Amino acid sequence: MTPQQCRPGRQAVTYKHDPEVTTVNDSTRPKKPNKPYPDFPLYPHNSKRWAKKINKRTHYFGPWDDWKGALERWQYENDYLQQGKTPPPRNVEALTVEDMVNGLLEHREAKVFSGELSRRTWLDYRRVGRSLIKDWGRYRTVESLTPSDFQKLREKYSKKLQLIALGDFIRRTKTFFNFAYKQGLIEHPVRFGLGFEKPSRKSIKKAKQAKPAKIFTIEELQTLYREASPQMQTFMLLALNCGFGNSDIGQLEGRHIDGQWMRSPRPKTSVERDCPLWAETKAAIEATRQTSKPDCPLVFLTKRGLSWHKDEGANPLSAEFRKLCIACGLHQKGRGFYSLRHQFRTVADGSRDRAAIDRIMGHSDDSMGAMYVEWIEPDRLQAVVDHVYQWVKPMFAESMQSEGGEK
Repeated sequence: MTPQQCRPGRQAVTYKHDPEVTTVNDSTRPKKPNKPYPDFPLYPHNSKRWAKKINKRTHYFGPWDDWKGALERWQYENDYLQQGKTPPPRNVEALTVEDMVNGLLEHREAKVFSGELSRRTWLDYRRVGRSLIKDWGRYRTVESLTPSDFQKLREKYSKKLQLIALGDFIRRTKTFFNFAYKQGLIEHPVRFGLGFEKPSRKSIKKAKQAKPAKIFTIEELQTLYREASPQMQTFMLLALNCGFGNSDIGQLEGRHIDGQWMRSPRPKTSVERDCPLWAETKAAIEATRQTSKPDCPLVFLTKRGLSWHKDEGANPLSAEFRKLCIACGLHQKGRGFYSLRHQFRTVADGSRDRAAIDRIMGHSDDSMGAMYVEWIEPDRLQAVVDHVYQWVKPMFAESMQSEGGEK
């Protein structure tokens, strides 16, 4: 009999290193639970607790059966432990990140109901608020956040977002904390530090210059227009004639069409817009507008009778235009239907009437001089769309060309 073998009738040796840890016999060792989700930052320790090794030392955050509580404790203590500090006890009266986020969303939601804020903007704030709760934890106190925390947050999202989107994320994040201070929820303004600044205009311009242009050539538009469905042709005309974007078309109502004029406030900003319609645009609208739902104010509906507009998720109009671009071999990353709005502005600038262009596109001018302008003459607006029409005109000629025939 070897030393490793037990004598007859003798029990297996038990090694106790923790009151809750089992014997070396694998048959009696507790089965470790799986992580709640793949990116869960903690691991199941033999002591039946969720654990994490930080700075070469194992820390415990809660029992297996309370993974949410363990996660919240880790989110609160992690930054302190990373710096070698002892986490202070959580102050139940202090403002938490979750309470701050909910406070601003409730305040902004009231403005949505009163018509002072668009739901799309509110959803943007909600998306940022959810990110803050996920990254810092719902019980993390606002007063415990340091400039280092904001710098790490910026570094994380700079790897996910383009510069303009990163700037919007930073701006909205600061709005949450500024709201908390103005509402008296915290005594002092939050110090964001120099590491949480928005990208500079120079860096944005440099990044833009490194990418292909977002607009289409007239030859590409000819191809797309020829292969597009009648309804998509109408959408393209509205974008090129009036500078309409996806939401503008998806939320367009019959009351916005006034004879040969389009008079609709921009959904994003509620800025009034007036635009003369080309004959082709007017005819296309009448030929493709929905008539199956008289009680529905929307001008255009999908094949399933749904709106082309969505507040969240993939935009159906963008998806259909992408399919068209792929079918024509013209798909390019970063260039979609909204690029046609860029196209309108780029060509319209040749008319040299910025005020008229802004009126058509729904851009606001906050200068003092603009405060005194009561209206813009219709012939100035007509001159802008006529100028764009001369550039777009070859698109119609190509679309009327039959195979093997003449123009």
